[in-house]
Amino acid sequence: MMFGFGGDIWLMWLLSIVLTLAIPVAIVWLIVMLVRRSNAETSRPRYDPAAEQLRYRYARGEISEPEFERGMHLLGYDRAP
Repeated sequence: MMFGFGGDIWLMWLLSIVLTLAIPVAIVWLIVMLVRRSNAETSRPRYDPAAEQLRYRYARGEISEPEFERGMHLLGYDRAP
């Protein structure tokens, strides 16, 4: 006796395996993308030419410490690195 869903069993089995693997992969991918986006919004580039110029000018004595700190603050640095 054949009930007519022999081929459908294999399809359902394959679909269940794909979903079992796809859901955790999708969750991990979503977490990675959210972490990358939050890091991109809060991080600064490693080399900042404007900050480098301020450092050189301060090191050469062309600007005072308050001017240097104000310039760094205007560039978005809380403290001078």
